Amino acid sequence: MFELFLFINPLGLSCFQLENKIKLLAEELDLEICVNYLPLVTLDSMKADMVKRNWNFNTVINLAHYHEASLSAQNLYYAIQIAYGKKRARKFLFNLQEKLSCGKEEYSFDLAKKLISDLKLDLKKIEGVKQDDCLKNAIGQDQQLAKKFHINSLPSAVIFDDAVDDSGLLLDGEPSLDELRSIFASGDRQAISDSSESIACEPVCDYNSFYCQTGHLHLL
Repeated sequence: MFELFLFINPLGLSCFQLENKIKLLAEELDLEICVNYLPLVTLDSMKADMVKRNWNFNTVINLAHYHEASLSAQNLYYAIQIAYGKKRARKFLFNLQEKLSCGKEEYSFDLAKKLISDLKLDLKKIEGVKQDDCLKNAIGQDQQLAKKFHINSLPSAVIFDDAVDDSGLLLDGEPSLDELRSIFASGDRQAISDSSESIACEPVCDYNSFYCQTGHLHLL
């Protein structure tokens, strides 16, 4: 079994595309991949996503709107996770990104509310969680985990294989489906081909020692 920590821009197009690749790969190779979503809000990831979508981030208004929307989506994700669990939080975020991926819709709280209603979740309960300190603590813990894993760009993924006891693998960037397949199909920790310019691959901290230090790494 593989455990994957996926650090993403909550509204990012590249992040949505990477999530789809992982889903396709798990089905293709009949793999059990436990994915932990960790949505982060950073200036660089917002600018990169706006460029990819051909949006103008040179105006303060556009960037401020994107920042506000990103924080709203991030807070809703963590609130749903606390109130209803990780599966439904992931479902909400994936559905949101899917709606935004076609370029025909923009993020709005009304859109988020509709997706929450479609999942049959209680908005009042979620809004109540947003006012609790546990929300800030959950976001802060994942931000610290990003620092521990040396996450410098979004999307990034850290992969652990239950069959390997030494270290995990950090994938920095948006790998292709073939690049991901070369990792998961081989079952080893070898780096992706040096010819790949879109992704950096390096080992990260020891899985067992990190688990003991933080208690944050776990299976769903």
